[in-house]
Amino acid sequence: MRISTAQYYRVNAEQMQNRQNKVAEMQAKLGSGKQILNPSDNPSKSDLINRLESAKERQAVYGKNLDAVETRLTSEETVLTSMTQIMQRVTELTIQAGNDTLSAPDRIVISAEVKSLRDELLNLTNTRDLNGNYLFSGNKFSSPAFVESSSGTVSYNGDYGRFDVNVSDVRKMTINTLGPELFSTADFAALDDLVTKLNADNGAGVRAALATVNGINDKLTVTYGTMAGRIAEIESQRSIVEDTTFRLDELLMREEDLDYATAVTELTQESVALQALQASFAKLGQLSLFNYLR
Repeated sequence: MRISTAQYYRVNAEQMQNRQNKVAEMQAKLGSGKQILNPSDNPSKSDLINRLESAKERQAVYGKNLDAVETRLTSEETVLTSMTQIMQRVTELTIQAGNDTLSAPDRIVISAEVKSLRDELLNLTNTRDLNGNYLFSGNKFSSPAFVESSSGTVSYNGDYGRFDVNVSDVRKMTINTLGPELFSTADFAALDDLVTKLNADNGAGVRAALATVNGINDKLTVTYGTMAGRIAEIESQRSIVEDTTFRLDELLMREEDLDYATAVTELTQESVALQALQASFAKLGQLSLFNYLR
C-alpha cells in the first residue's frame, strides 16, 4: 500500500506535535519540580498526594495547639510556684507562732503577715491570661475564679469545665487547672481562722492549725505534679508530631517531587527526537510533489 505525500505530511505533523507537547510538558515539570502538573494526569497519585498534604496540615495544627497548651500551662505553673512559695512562708510563720515563748504582740505582727499572704493567694487564684481570661474559672473564664463576700467569706465562682485540645488524630489534652484544685472555700476559711487565733494570742489553736496548713501544701504539691505531668506530655507529643511531619515530608517528596536527573535525561531524549522529526519534516517540504500538492 502506497502512502501519499499528504498522508506522510499529516503523520509527521502529528508526531512532531506530540513531541513538542512532550518537550513542553517536561519543561513545565522541571520548572515546577513536580511529577504531576494536573490531577487528571494521574488521579490515583494525585489523591494520595492530597491525603498526605491534608495529614501534614493537620500536624501543623497540632503543633500550634501544643504551643498554646504549653503557653497556658507555663502561665499556670508560674502562678502555682508563687502559691507554693507563699504557703511555705505561711507554714514557717505558723510554726514560729506556735512557740509558747512568743508574746501577744509578736503573734499580732505575724497575723498581719499571714493576712497579707492570704490576700495575695486570693489574688493569684484570679490570675488572667494575655487575653484577659481568668485561668482557673473553668468555662466561666470571663468571671473571677474566687470571690470574697462583704463578710470576708471566699467561695469558688467558676465551674468545672475542662478545655480539651486536639494534639493528634486520636488524642486530646486537658489544658486547664480548676480553682478547687488549688484552694477551696474551706482552705481560705482555715487561713482566716489562723489569723483570728494569732490575733487572740491562742498558741494552742495556732499549733492545731498547722495540720490544715500542711494539708493545703499537700494539695498544691499534688496539683503541681499533675501540671508537671502535662508539661512532660507536651514534649512527648511534640516529638511525635515532628516525627510524623518528617515522615509525611519524605512520602510527599517520593510521590510528588520530580527526579531531576531522570527528567533531564527524558527531556534530552525528547528534544533529540523532536529535532529529528523537524529535520524530516523540512526535507518533506522540499519535495516537488509536496510543493505541487500544497
